[in-house]
Amino acid sequence: MIKTPEIFARIYARHGHRCPMSTLGGCLGLAAMKSLGGSLEGLQAVYSNRSCALDGIAETTGCSEAAGTLVVKSDGRHALTLTSAETAVEIELTAQTLESAGRYRLLCDRLERGWDQLAPEEQIRRRAEMDAMLDELLPQFWQAEAQQLVQKVSK
Repeated sequence: MIKTPEIFARIYARHGHRCPMSTLGGCLGLAAMKSLGGSLEGLQAVYSNRSCALDGIAETTGCSEAAGTLVVKSDGRHALTLTSAETAVEIELTAQTLESAGRYRLLCDRLERGWDQLAPEEQIRRRAEMDAMLDELLPQFWQAEAQQLVQKVSK
């Protein structure tokens, strides 16, 4: 198993568990920060979906809802607008990336059905199946080039 990069370990600690969307939020934040370059004064973020991605965005950009520097505008897209005093960038997850994350969600939906009625051994088996998929999927996101996961909407 590949060692979790430090930034993603911090995201998972903040989020409380590993998941594709917190990972992809981190990827969005990293890509947006790179696009802004050194222009980080007065950083503000707007994300278009209330999801697990918010923890990844907060960890990678330093913006937060509590500080008023991260605003959620729920329009169903997975798009991040990051604005500094000098410039702005908007990027969003690609359809292919969302499809990959969605496969994990479908697996969880199937395996978690009737969870409370399952024997402890079956819960352990199902949790191991979900963890195995994360062990395969998350490193793909960590190691992917930004352009494989996100697309720039505007600058």
